[in-house]
Amino acid sequence: MDAERWWPPFVEIVALVWIVLFVVDVAIGFELLVVSESLATTVRGVLRWLLVVFLLDVALLYRWSDQGPRAFVRSNWFLILTVVPWFRPFRLFRLGRSIRALRLLTGSRRVGSFCNKIRRKCHSLWHRLRN
Repeated sequence: MDAERWWPPFVEIVALVWIVLFVVDVAIGFELLVVSESLATTVRGVLRWLLVVFLLDVALLYRWSDQGPRAFVRSNWFLILTVVPWFRPFRLFRLGRSIRALRLLTGSRRVGSFCNKIRRKCHSLWHRLRN
């Protein structure tokens, strides 16, 4: 199945995005970062929606596995633990997997084209700001 191939890299990228938003949310909570109320609400809303991705990830991996519930939990305990938001930063220990996922996604034609467009736009904005 094609989804079994692209789903894990997608979840790794979402995990990196979640960690960045989580750090921003904690910084807003401790008043280390001052942002508008609408942006703070948006960050919290995105964090809630990304929780659905992690729950769906565990459900799909269980469905795709040929293991029973006990064997699945034994072999994927770390993944199940990182569904809990306060443990999700531990996914940084799997950073190598995230980098491979990013390379895989940028290797695809659509995502690679999108990344090149973003890179060119940032490059042109950088030159406009410097001049």
